[in-house]
Amino acid sequence: MIHGKRIALLMLAGIQFFLVLSGTTAARAEVSLFIDAHTVRVHDPSLGRQSVLNDFRTKGHRTHNYLALVWSEDTAWVYDTRTHQWLTQGDFRTLLGSLSDEFALVWNDSEAAVFDAKKQEWIRSETMPWTVSGAHLSRGMAALSGDDGFVVYDPVLKQWQYANDFPVLKAQVGDVLAAAWDADNLVLYDLTVHQWVLREGIRAQACIINGHKAIIYTADKILEYDAMTHRWTEKNR
Repeated sequence: MIHGKRIALLMLAGIQFFLVLSGTTAARAEVSLFIDAHTVRVHDPSLGRQSVLNDFRTKGHRTHNYLALVWSEDTAWVYDTRTHQWLTQGDFRTLLGSLSDEFALVWNDSEAAVFDAKKQEWIRSETMPWTVSGAHLSRGMAALSGDDGFVVYDPVLKQWQYANDFPVLKAQVGDVLAAAWDADNLVLYDLTVHQWVLREGIRAQACIINGHKAIIYTADKILEYDAMTHRWTEKNR
């Protein structure tokens, strides 16, 4: 009787281990891309089969947890394994692309387009009056920086928000805050109020965005902006 109970317990433990292992494997399964001269095949792990994009000559591609992104000379396509659909941004000259869990971002030297997975649509920017030099992507926002401006995609408003005439040295993007700074000033985009926040004359050296807080380091001070209270605090270094 005792021997039988031990066997039953061992079998139960084995089944539980298998279920845990299977769940872990499923959670970590990522979309896979297979590309040839004129065809793109995406292996959709939740369907267990491939979805095919025909007559497409790929110039670049990216994959992430749920999304696959491909682009040609004038078109970008994204495949979302959560909806099992291909969606396109046509008539767009893509130089580079990037992915996060909720966004696909493509851009060239003067414009961008973002695929918003929650909205299941592409949102294209206006033509920028400055040259794009960097792209930034998080789970909550997409942004582009350049020699004379900073632009952020606000997923709540489904709009691109512009801070022009601002020569960006560096930028950081979090899920609710995005920051860019030049030699003297710093701008923050606060997603909780959909507004820009300007801090002048601080000469920022670095910025760390952690959740709802942006911590800015200068030569002699540490400044903190809290998106929950919309207030600044500062202290000496």
